[in-house]
Amino acid sequence: MRRPHRNSQKRYYEDNAVYFITTVTYDRHPYFREPILTELFIRNLWFAKKLKQCELYGYTVLPDHVHLLIQPKGKENISGVMHNIKRVFSLQANQIILSRRLENKKTGEGEDIYPRLRNDDRYAKLRWSETLKRLHHRFIKQHGTNHNFPPFKWQSSFRDHLIRDNDDYDHHIAYIRDNAMKHGLINTAEDWLCMWVDGILEPVFSETP
Repeated sequence: MRRPHRNSQKRYYEDNAVYFITTVTYDRHPYFREPILTELFIRNLWFAKKLKQCELYGYTVLPDHVHLLIQPKGKENISGVMHNIKRVFSLQANQIILSRRLENKKTGEGEDIYPRLRNDDRYAKLRWSETLKRLHHRFIKQHGTNHNFPPFKWQSSFRDHLIRDNDDYDHHIAYIRDNAMKHGLINTAEDWLCMWVDGILEPVFSETP
């Protein structure tokens, strides 16, 4: 059954629907040229799949935007799922970018967040998992503690397309597979490591972000 989104005349919620999603970084900034952020996003995407009970059929992460082929199957509709994916990634990406250093204190957390983030409720209860520590150390090693890397921000909302049938599904799987090649980033689809489509072995992560 289709239900209109309360804030949009164009978005519909349909039970068991598969959606092709496009979400874009703020001002099209190429944040995902940084492999550390790309890795973090992909990790979060797979864990969101488990936590939010979604089927994930494909994704590709380009420098300034992401395409997903996803099917919500839990309690949350596509808006709730995407809000969670974008919000959690933004918080953790900025935890990596804006933290000056990590120190081993008695608490085991030891983060030094920029002063303007210490009083931000969104960051107040964030903890440093082993994955975030590792990614943060890689980021600081590469960029230093006084870098000018901009805080991460998404463009508001996202674009969605409701998959109509098998042909439409196959078309969007091919679109995801070939998108990096279309943008001139690679010569063959197999060269793009930030892409996954249905039928390829899923990545295995030993630890959560």
